[in-house]
Amino acid sequence: MPFLDADILFNEGIWGRVIETQEPLFRKAALVEISDRLRSDFYNGHEPGRSMPVIARNDWSTDLLSPYEDRTIGYDLPCLLSANRPTKGRVMLCAQDPRRNDGPAELTVGTFFGLDDNRLRTGKRHFGYFWALIRSCVMAGYDVWVTDAIKVFAGKDVLRTDPKLRELCFNILREEVNAFAPDKVLAIGRDARDALDQSGLSGHFSYAKHPNGQRSKNWQLEGATKTYPATAEGRFEAKTHFYCRALFGSDTPPSLA
Repeated sequence: MPFLDADILFNEGIWGRVIETQEPLFRKAALVEISDRLRSDFYNGHEPGRSMPVIARNDWSTDLLSPYEDRTIGYDLPCLLSANRPTKGRVMLCAQDPRRNDGPAELTVGTFFGLDDNRLRTGKRHFGYFWALIRSCVMAGYDVWVTDAIKVFAGKDVLRTDPKLRELCFNILREEVNAFAPDKVLAIGRDARDALDQSGLSGHFSYAKHPNGQRSKNWQLEGATKTYPATAEGRFEAKTHFYCRALFGSDTPPSLA
């Protein structure tokens, strides 16, 4: 079977340097190993019965997560999507948090809007239109770093009640932005916006509501520059363009000159 999205590079180039910003949470070697597995998932699809990667306790770099060992902890591996072409610039997409449902007491690793899963990437829900946005950026010449503003999820509002863990996560986010040095940053959701603000990055990013936080039925038409067909395909395109406008001010990324 041919590779899926074979024209996209997954965690190549400077990824190995920028991922070092996560070392206050986890050992780099463990993240590299998980990245290799997720790269295979990205290109080859998920095997039947696949389970999420897990970061073992001895690969944690901090004891601040120890009070939450009795539950499922979520972490989404920051990823770099790029291509074999000249690079026009760098874009960072920052989601809210690696939310998890209740499950076994382990620390599971996912990705930004499930981009390692081809079924989600090619679907019509928000996973699909965020992937369409990423692809359009990469094809226009931008390297795209995707990450979560709140680095770990250990239960609802845990970071609001654990100031030391919150400070660690915000310090990591600040270092991550500095290491990647993006030309544009988009915070997706209020929690992402607030985390970037509290990390000292106010004024250096754009903001758009998370899809689950949209209240208007036709929210994707806000600021629209064209009329979209009243079909699933038309709504998908409108939502992709909505987030692109939030990032670039236009329906599509500026192309390479």
